[in-house]
Amino acid sequence: MPNAPVMAPESKWAGRFVAAAIIQGAIAFVIMSILVGISVLGALGVGGLGPSPGKIVAGGDSCTVRTTLTNNTTGAVLSGTGSCSNASTWFIVGMIGYALVGVLGIAVSALFYQYLESTLGAPYSGWRNITAWVHLAVGGGGSSAAALLAAYGGYLGGAALLPVSSGGLGQNAGYVHANILNPLSLPITILMALGLLGFFLGGTGYVTAWWSLRKRNRRPEGDKSAEP
Repeated sequence: MPNAPVMAPESKWAGRFVAAAIIQGAIAFVIMSILVGISVLGALGVGGLGPSPGKIVAGGDSCTVRTTLTNNTTGAVLSGTGSCSNASTWFIVGMIGYALVGVLGIAVSALFYQYLESTLGAPYSGWRNITAWVHLAVGGGGSSAAALLAAYGGYLGGAALLPVSSGGLGQNAGYVHANILNPLSLPITILMALGLLGFFLGGTGYVTAWWSLRKRNRRPEGDKSAEP
């Protein structure tokens, strides 16, 4: 009868990812508490704290395009305007992205490591420990930083577009894109690239470990050949 796999008492990498998810969740809680505090104090008439997130989302990034057409038959002049929004989208996507990747994604990753190291009894060793560190630090850290930076830029951009009477700067879309959003585009792109690289290398280490374990378990009982 084949021997049952040795059950590891705990998964060291699952524990590290759970700890990281707890830290990320605490950061998210602090950020949300600050945003809620700004909203509540603003509603109570306390000034100097900046516009509330609700105003940022509702205000958006308004840009006006005026079109003028002349009817060749009647000579009538037809005109129209259009509007678009952008800055508040950065804020919304950044906050949602941080919750999904920085908190939930890291927590779910812990389940994968728990399954491999504890349930299947194959603790990480050698070069795969490096891939797990890259997954945790570069993947989780890079993607979380990118999301938070996007949310920060969206908040500043949305605040700049609000009228002064609402606590904003009364600026236009061109100013916001040139002075707030555009300078953040390159750092966000770099951080996103690092995050993707971290998740890719972490996934590579995990898949190769899982596949090696499957191949080892498929060998005949008497096969003592070394693991590839």
